[in-house]
Amino acid sequence: MTSQHPRRISLLALGASLLTALSLAFSSPAHAAMEWQDGSSQSDTILDCGTGLPATGVTANVGWWSPTGQVPKVGEPFLLHGYIGLVGRPCSSGVAVVPELLFDETAFGYPDEPVKWGINAIDDPTPTFTTDPVELTRGLNDGIAIATAGGQAITLERGEIFEFQVPVVAKRGLNGTATPAPNCAERTAGTRPCPVATSGDHLQVAFKVAGHGGNKSFVTPYVPLFATGPVGGGGGGGGSVGKVSSSTSAKFKVSARAKGKATVTVQASSAPTGQVVIRDLARKGRVVARGTLSAGQRGVLKLSVAKLGKGKHRLVAEYAGSSAVAPSTSPVKKVRLK
Repeated sequence: MTSQHPRRISLLALGASLLTALSLAFSSPAHAAMEWQDGSSQSDTILDCGTGLPATGVTANVGWWSPTGQVPKVGEPFLLHGYIGLVGRPCSSGVAVVPELLFDETAFGYPDEPVKWGINAIDDPTPTFTTDPVELTRGLNDGIAIATAGGQAITLERGEIFEFQVPVVAKRGLNGTATPAPNCAERTAGTRPCPVATSGDHLQVAFKVAGHGGNKSFVTPYVPLFATGPVGGGGGGGGSVGKVSSSTSAKFKVSARAKGKATVTVQASSAPTGQVVIRDLARKGRVVARGTLSAGQRGVLKLSVAKLGKGKHRLVAEYAGSSAVAPSTSPVKKVRLK
């Protein structure tokens, strides 16, 4: 692959491992070195063919994964992925899906590594993936659309999931949540994705869905993307010359029924200042704490964390960076609250 995308090219077959298992609740995929960093999921609604009542039709999510277990550096390969499954029971035989990747293509290169995709049962504990080629075309929103050989949409029956992985390399720093998120009304309503020009360093996958009676034309989840510093270098990310790199860590004391506490530490050769947020990746990236570092705090910020509720949670602290310091993200902390 090259960084330019002609009207039609063949995708290479995938080479990295994918999900180990998925449930009907679409639990987040994981890997031994680092969990997939999932973004904001989205679904549509159908009328259940058996009951005639509203029900979830398709559900989709996107994410990224770094083989180092850390936020990738500029020039270091990492993976983008997306998946969509038909959960509900439409009166049609299935749903036709055309995924379209939307992001700042000028910020990425493509390593000489294969791409992988597959269609499996949603609850299959041992999904399989094929090396058969699929096709890339320019989509309806000028993104990179994925189709089967011959340019056909992917067809899913109830209980099936389609997933793909694309290896990429960042050519500049990526700021993720420090840039505008694709929260336009059109994406929320399901009529189209948000324009790339207004969506900062985020990956949207606009899944064009049809034939199953859903209330949306596009189901478009998104995820913030991060990359910092050149490989082997001491510079920072964020796309600005002269920024120093940073690293973020966090300690948590949280509860299902009461507010908790977190201590976030940002380390850099210059005093880090700027916004810090804590997200719960198991709750669609919900912000559960927020604060601002000042120079006098020497990189240590104590925050009050919202009560999280019962169940599994995946907490991550995100430092947005400053004019002098590049952004960074803490390792994910998994907790189960009763």
